Amino acid sequence: MNQTAGAWDAALRQRLLPLLHRAQIAEQHGDWDRAAQAYQEAVALVPADHRLCSNLGNVLWLADQPEAALGWFERASTLAPAEGLPWRGIGNALRDLQRFGPAARAYRRSGDLQSDPLTGWNLSQTLIGLERYREAFTRAEERLAIEALEAWRAGPGWNGSQEELQRASAAGIPLQIWSEQGFGDTLQHLRWLQPLSLHLTAQDPVPQLLVEEALVPLLREGLRWMTRPPQMFAKPAAPPPQAGWEQHHIALQSLPARLDGGAWSHPLRCGPGPWLQLPRAQQRRTGDGSPLRVGVLWAAGRKLDDGFTRREYSKRSLPAAALGSLLEGLAAAGAGLVGLQHGNDRERAEAWRGLLVEELPATADFLATAQLLLTLDLVITVDTAMAHLAGCLGMPTWVLLPWSADPRWLRQRSDSPWYPSLRLFRQPRTGDWPGAIAALLQAFRAGEAAGISAPG
Repeated sequence: MNQTAGAWDAALRQRLLPLLHRAQIAEQHGDWDRAAQAYQEAVALVPADHRLCSNLGNVLWLADQPEAALGWFERASTLAPAEGLPWRGIGNALRDLQRFGPAARAYRRSGDLQSDPLTGWNLSQTLIGLERYREAFTRAEERLAIEALEAWRAGPGWNGSQEELQRASAAGIPLQIWSEQGFGDTLQHLRWLQPLSLHLTAQDPVPQLLVEEALVPLLREGLRWMTRPPQMFAKPAAPPPQAGWEQHHIALQSLPARLDGGAWSHPLRCGPGPWLQLPRAQQRRTGDGSPLRVGVLWAAGRKLDDGFTRREYSKRSLPAAALGSLLEGLAAAGAGLVGLQHGNDRERAEAWRGLLVEELPATADFLATAQLLLTLDLVITVDTAMAHLAGCLGMPTWVLLPWSADPRWLRQRSDSPWYPSLRLFRQPRTGDWPGAIAALLQAFRAGEAAGISAPG
C-alpha cells in the first residue's frame, strides 16, 4: 500500500530493516501471514508510525482478514489524520465486510485528502454495490488515469456526443470500441452495444469491436442477432493509428457513462438479454426422466500477477475438500456432471474425475464452451468469466460466491440485476464454502433445478 522509509535513528534502523526486508520477500511470494508477522514486530518497535500500521493492514486485507485489517487502517488514520491512504484501506476493508455505505464514505474521505484515481475506481465499484449506477460509472472513468492499468488506447476517447458521431460518419470513420480488463468484464458490458446502436443511422459506418482474440469467434456468432452487429476484430498489442480521429474510440466499459450522459447506466435499462444468442445443438427435455446435465466450474481465473489478483483467485476458487463435497453431493442426487474447468485447475478434480460424464475439451475456445453450455440443464460456477458467459446466454446458472463478494453481486441477494437467469449462493461467513455448498445441494435435492429449462 505504501512504503516505509528512513526517519529512524541508526540503532532502530538496524533492528527494523531486517523485518521490513522479511515482509517484502513474504509479500512478493504472497505469504501474507509471514508478512503480517514481520510488520507486527516492526509496529511493536515503532508503534506511532502510521506507515507500518497501514502496511500491516494491507497484508491482512490481502490475506482476506478484513476485520483485522480495518483496525490497523483506523489506527493509521488516527496517527496521520491528513493522510489519504489509510482511509482508502478503511474503504477496502469495509467493502469486504459488505458495509458498502461506510466504505463509500471512507473512499470519499481518502479522495478529499489525497486525490488518486485508484481511490475513485474503488469508490465506483462500491457505488455499484449500492445500485447507484449513474454515479458509479461516472466515477469509474477515473480508472483510465491509473498508470498501472496501462489503458490500451490513450486519450479521452469519444465523449458520447451525437455531433462527433456525425462528423466521423461524414468522413467514413467507424467508432472503435475496445475491451479492457478481464473476459468477464467484457461479457458483462456487451449489453451497452444495443443502446449505442440507437445513436447510429443506417448510413453511419458500423462500429468496430476490438477484443481479445479468444473472444472473437464467440462474439462474431453470438451478436448476429443485432440489427447491425459491430465488426469484430482481435485487439492488436498496440492500437492502430487513426490520423485526424485519434479520439473517435471508446473503451467498452466507458459506454454506460458516455451514452446520453449516463442515462443508460442502469443495467436493467438495457433489457434482460440474453446478450449472446447461438443456435442450440440439441434441446434438453427437463423432466423426461433422464439425469439433469449439470456443468461445474470450480476455480476462478488464475491471475497471479499481483497481490490483489492472487487474493481474488484464492478466495473465489473452491478448495479440494469443498469441491469434493459439491461433486459427490450432486452425483448422489442424480446429476450427470460435466466438467467445465480449463487450465491447470482441472487437476483439482482428479480424485473425482470418475464422477464426470463429460469434460470440456482442453483446447475449447469461448465459442466451443458456449456451445457446450447450451447442451446443459444447469451451470454451477464460481465467480469468474463462466458466470458472465452463462448469464449472457441466458443459461440457468447457480453461482457460488465468497462472503466478501465483488460489489457487482450486491449484498444478501440471491438474484442479480445483471443476469435474470442467475441464482447466487453466498458463503454465510468468511471462508465458509461448506455452508454455501450445503445450501446449494439442499436446493438441488429439493428439486429446485428440476423445473429449469435452458433457452431454446
